[in-house]
Amino acid sequence: MALAVLTVGCGKDGKTGGDPDIVGEPAVPQIGVDPGDGSPVALPLDGYSVGAEESALIFRAMGQATRTCMAAKGFDYDPGPTPTRPPPTPIDASLLGLLSVSAAQQTGYHRPPRPGGNGTTGTGNPPGQSPEYRKALDGEIGTKAGAADRRADRGCTGEFDRRLQAEGIKDTASDLVGTLRGKAYDHAAVDSRVRSSLANWQSCMAELGYTYANPVQASSAAWPEQVSQEERDTAAADMNCKGQVKLLGTWNAVLTAYQQLYIGRNEQALQAVKETSQQRIAAAKMLLGQA
Repeated sequence: MALAVLTVGCGKDGKTGGDPDIVGEPAVPQIGVDPGDGSPVALPLDGYSVGAEESALIFRAMGQATRTCMAAKGFDYDPGPTPTRPPPTPIDASLLGLLSVSAAQQTGYHRPPRPGGNGTTGTGNPPGQSPEYRKALDGEIGTKAGAADRRADRGCTGEFDRRLQAEGIKDTASDLVGTLRGKAYDHAAVDSRVRSSLANWQSCMAELGYTYANPVQASSAAWPEQVSQEERDTAAADMNCKGQVKLLGTWNAVLTAYQQLYIGRNEQALQAVKETSQQRIAAAKMLLGQA
C-alpha cells in the first residue's frame, strides 16, 4: 500500500488525498531538523488520544476489575503482565522506510531486537480452562453467536466498562481520532511537498549509485537474512539522503498541517472524545487506589 500511495498524484480538480472536502494544500510550519534516532514525534492529534502510560494504567484497572469479578464467582484469575509496546519510531516507517541512522549502521534494514523481549498481550491464564470458567470470564462474547455483537454479555472481561457505565461514563466505541489520523496521512502522502522531497531523495540516492524509486523499495528489497555490509551501506546512504533533503522533517511538517486542519473542523467532537478518555483514566486511577 505504501508503494502504491507514493505513485498517486493529485486529481484534475486539485483535490488531494481521500477527502473531497479538502481543496489545495495547507501552509506548513517551518521545516526544522529531522528527529533523532528513536525520538517520537508529537503530532497535534496526539493531544486527543490516550498515551502509552495511560493505556497501561487502564489495562491494569481492567485486569483488577476482572480479577475481582472472577473471585466473586469462585474463580482465580491472573491478568498477566501489562503489554509492552514496541519502541517509538519517529514518524512513519510504512511510507518512509528506515528512520534510524544508528540502525542503518548496525543492522541495515533488519529490525533491531526489541528491548525487554516481545512483550505480551494475553493474560497469565493458560488455555484449556473449564467451560464454566470461560463463560464467567468471557460471557456471550466467548461464543460464535456473541463474538460479533457489541451488546452481548462480556462476562467479567466487561466489568471495568460496566463500572464506567454505572457512573455515566461513555464507552470509547468512536474512533474519531484514528479516522482523522488516517485522512491526514492520506493527504500528506500525496502532498506536493512530500512528493518533491521524495523525488529529491531518489536523486540523492542515484548520485550515490542506487536506483531505488522510494525509501520503501530500498528497505523492502530482497535482503538476505544475514545482514551484509552492502545492506548496511545502502541503509546508511538512504538515511544520509533523507537527512540531506529533510524528508522526515518535511513529512512531519506536512502531516502536522493536515492534522491541524482536521482538528479545526472537528474540535467539538474531539473535545468530547478527550473528555471521555480523561474520565476513563480517572476511573482507572480510582479503581487502582491512585486517585
